[in-house]
Amino acid sequence: MEIRKPKNIHAYLNGIIEGENVAHYVKPYKDVMKIYKNIDENLTPETIMYEVYSLFDQEDKYLLWGLTIMHPITVAQECNMTRGHYHADKSQPEIYFGLAGRGLLMHMREDEIFAEEVYEGSIHYIDGTYAHRLINTGSTDFKVGACWPKLAGHDYKAIEDKPFGVRVYKKDGKIVLE
Repeated sequence: MEIRKPKNIHAYLNGIIEGENVAHYVKPYKDVMKIYKNIDENLTPETIMYEVYSLFDQEDKYLLWGLTIMHPITVAQECNMTRGHYHADKSQPEIYFGLAGRGLLMHMREDEIFAEEVYEGSIHYIDGTYAHRLINTGSTDFKVGACWPKLAGHDYKAIEDKPFGVRVYKKDGKIVLE
């Protein structure tokens, strides 16, 4: 029997996902400006808002593994957030788990909107019928891991057409929902 080294490593608390078949992209402010209520002239268009790592195996037909790292940035006092998405196949759920920092996981569908606190060790089941978005409410990098079915897909257009109805701000050191 041969003992092999792993193809990939996810150094949970302090690292990133490295190895074979890892995609990495960054979201600069210029690409997400439109999701915020106001433009912040203090941020350059190239400011990196968040990074995403996705591990995919071309042979695996079922599961994907990911990591989102959100930087502690506010946009005119609005907390840094991901674009948010529905799954293209709404029968497919997703699991998020908090690795570092603090934030919120906002869920939304036609009849309901709510958020869950996310922090190191927290685990979150996301029903496929809910749109979801991450929001960094802390003062450090907010790291969230994810596992989801390859079949889920992403529907960002639905959020562009009907955005989340609640915004999260940091005002005078407190989190404010509007």
